[in-house]
Amino acid sequence: MSYEGYSQLWCKNGHYWTVDCYELDYLEPEDYPKCPVCKEKFVFENRVDLTNGSFDDWDNGTGERIDGWIKPELIEPHKIKCKHCGKEHLCECSVYKIPKKEKWLRKIIYKE
Repeated sequence: MSYEGYSQLWCKNGHYWTVDCYELDYLEPEDYPKCPVCKEKFVFENRVDLTNGSFDDWDNGTGERIDGWIKPELIEPHKIKCKHCGKEHLCECSVYKIPKKEKWLRKIIYKE
């Protein structure tokens, strides 16, 4: 039986990124990937299971998300115009709200 998916990660500064589902399984915590923006450790991980698809009853268009994905909640979008040179390029990355574990654990455990 195979497993397919990825992990959603948030660092303490609200940066969001994803890694393959197997990337964390064989690493010691001190070797976990750091945030690609600020190099901090992740403070929240959510595993998204794509083994059986992302939606239930997808064919009928009434599908409910079944893969466990959490929609990242944007707090501050990335900044494009540089305050130093005035030119347009990526200056600061987007910041997202860090999910609360208790909220998502309850949703999964008590889902009807």
